[in-house]
Amino acid sequence: MGLFNVVWFVFIGAWNAIGIFILAGFMALTIIGWPIAKSLVQFAKLSAFPFGKEVVRETELKGITNVSSARRIGGVIANIIWFPIGLFLTIVFILLGIICFITIIFIPVGIVYIRMGKFIIWPIGAKVVTKKQAFASAVVNEMEKREALKDKKEKKTKSIDKIEEVETKKIEEVETKKIEEVETKKIEE
Repeated sequence: MGLFNVVWFVFIGAWNAIGIFILAGFMALTIIGWPIAKSLVQFAKLSAFPFGKEVVRETELKGITNVSSARRIGGVIANIIWFPIGLFLTIVFILLGIICFITIIFIPVGIVYIRMGKFIIWPIGAKVVTKKQAFASAVVNEMEKREALKDKKEKKTKSIDKIEEVETKKIEEVETKKIEEVETKKIEE
């Protein structure tokens, strides 16, 4: 994918990245815009060299338990503030992608524009990583989920075993009491 990235950068990517860096600079002027500026820098990475890259949510990359709830809530708030601009840019990128799909030869470029539109509508918490990193994080997250399910099943099995043990003891106690009552009645007769 190196050749595609070079061609993209020369003809389209450099201009996209410069424009996005300028937008990120304006956003960084305010405290509220700082998280958006950081995400726009991630977007500039995608727009400069898009081939062989994936857009992954931070919670998918690090695992939902490794991203603080304050960061997730702050990201949602910043994304809501960004949404009007992001919606406009997403529509632009989708239209560019559709135009590229129509020309057939530019289908790879159209795919890039659609991926960019997907990123820009909700940028806070999105990271641009290589496809290998995205796959590796997906595998690790799946392994953690399976381990958590396994632990949950083991706990459930242990609790069921304890309940069965307690019920068995109660039944044995009731049976021994009944046997003692029957024996005491026999002795009394």
